[in-house]
Amino acid sequence: MQLSRNKVYENSGNVDVINLVKHTGVRVLDIGCGSGSVARQLTSNGNIVDGITISQSELAEASKVLRNGYIFNLEEGLPSEMPADEYDYIICSHVLEHIAYPEKLLADIKRVLKNEGNFIVALPNVFYYKYRWQLMKGEFKVADAGIWDYTHLRWYSFNSAKQMLLKSGFAIDVATVTGELPFSSILKYVLPRSIRRMLYNVLTTISKGFFGYQLLYSVKNKK
Repeated sequence: MQLSRNKVYENSGNVDVINLVKHTGVRVLDIGCGSGSVARQLTSNGNIVDGITISQSELAEASKVLRNGYIFNLEEGLPSEMPADEYDYIICSHVLEHIAYPEKLLADIKRVLKNEGNFIVALPNVFYYKYRWQLMKGEFKVADAGIWDYTHLRWYSFNSAKQMLLKSGFAIDVATVTGELPFSSILKYVLPRSIRRMLYNVLTTISKGFFGYQLLYSVKNKK
């Protein structure tokens, strides 16, 4: 993920996003590719990955695993030279919250994504229970990372993100959340991981919006 010219994002890759790429040997576009953490995992699985970032230093690192790399401002959509119907998967992992007006970008994604291709979206959930508590206390602490990242221009709930994708002409395939059981730092000492995961799944069945730390979608392109 990378949407600020002055910030360099490095991590081990969003496993929840990577796991939604169900095929190998496919063409993937990683929008906001950062230094290539997601692309590195996908190429090691036998996929062909292109990436877009706004940072030259990030692209220098990501290009080691990319087929093609682009420097581009996503507020303007995607580069016009990108061919239509090129990709089997397109990924926006923690990208859309940085875009003031995502309509152009979403329309361009539909153009370059194959019919029945998958668009994978990960977003932070502003209504996660910890963030709700902070807002109830009147706290909105601007930070360098996390939900209050100073480069975030939009905030999404589970339903508002889903409605945005539907309005853009995509068909919902997967709509879920990821995270951990409340008080997991304590419960991990008394409950096995399998039990904690089962309890978390029960809670997210009750309310994805309340217990989901990350919003996660995989949607089909319909042309």
